[in-house]
Amino acid sequence: MRNKLELKDIVNIFLTYSIHQIKSESEVPNINFNFKQDGFDLFKKVINDKEVDMHKASKSDIDFLSEHLNDDCLTLNINDSICFFEKLKDIINESTKLFHQYGDKIHIRQNAIHVLRRIWLRMGVNDISNVDSFLTNQLQFVRNKIFDNQDSIKVSTFQDCDVFMKTIVNEWWDESTRSMVFTLKNDEEEYELPHVLYDINDKGICYIYAVQSSKKTKNKHIERKIYSLNKGIKNPNVHPSKVYSLLLFIEQLKSKNIKKIIVPGMQVFSYHYHELLNIEAKRNLEEIKEILNMYPDDDYAKNRYRYMQNWYDHVYQKQDLISYLKTEELIYLIYRIIEHDPSIELLNEINIQDDSLNIRLR
Repeated sequence: MRNKLELKDIVNIFLTYSIHQIKSESEVPNINFNFKQDGFDLFKKVINDKEVDMHKASKSDIDFLSEHLNDDCLTLNINDSICFFEKLKDIINESTKLFHQYGDKIHIRQNAIHVLRRIWLRMGVNDISNVDSFLTNQLQFVRNKIFDNQDSIKVSTFQDCDVFMKTIVNEWWDESTRSMVFTLKNDEEEYELPHVLYDINDKGICYIYAVQSSKKTKNKHIERKIYSLNKGIKNPNVHPSKVYSLLLFIEQLKSKNIKKIIVPGMQVFSYHYHELLNIEAKRNLEEIKEILNMYPDDDYAKNRYRYMQNWYDHVYQKQDLISYLKTEELIYLIYRIIEHDPSIELLNEINIQDDSLNIRLR
């Protein structure tokens, strides 16, 4: 298995797979990629390269890209095509190593297909007009290993529980490269707190994108203890487990002398992405229902139906809720942690229409 892809490989995958998948809106929103002449010169060079060892791009792929430049969707202007694909190449190679480090043995070419299709889901408002800066940050996020810890380590205590921390690597459809996960444990029970989705760049700036509830079953006994964080709070409009998870995360930032936090605004393509998930989940569920009606005793069909029903319940008509969780609720969480920790200083007025919220740790 190849350990690294070259620039020509990335261009080839972009032309043969990525641009067709994006334009079809089969999973991700439609995007225009506006290349200058240097881009089309690069494309021609790649299709004429006899050493490209994958499914090779052709002139029809370049024509497809040209013919879909004026679709009614957001446009990314690519001012330096070599730089654009070099950074994507580095992100793909580095993130493949990161996945392997965490035990996910994904093939590098499959990872390339995922990156080239999904990385755009992480773009904020300002990223649309500065693609180069966006990719620079994404590469720095992948390379920053300051908190990388696959094994749980004890970081605190809470009543009769020890608090353990570890980091996990997210999928490319998630909002960030990594999540920090805290777990409360005593001799008999454990409770996994909501995950903090974060990234850190080379300037030591931490970006917090979301605080997402764990999918693990909640231990009610420990959860009741966590509700003690609501004591004295007049209007507790966020779950205390999310408050505690974020407070623990802030303590980890302080331990590494990270003082600046940015809470980005809504990622531009997120809402429509979840609308597309609705369509796909409904279609897939209807298809497996038809198969199950034809073969009611087939174990594979029954298992597939249960899986698709769970996925449908998880994503269908959830785009407004997800939008709320990543904007209004995240802002409420920032208010709450400020009440608990006076060292957290808000630097700009909270407005969900702004591109970001800036925080300093004193």
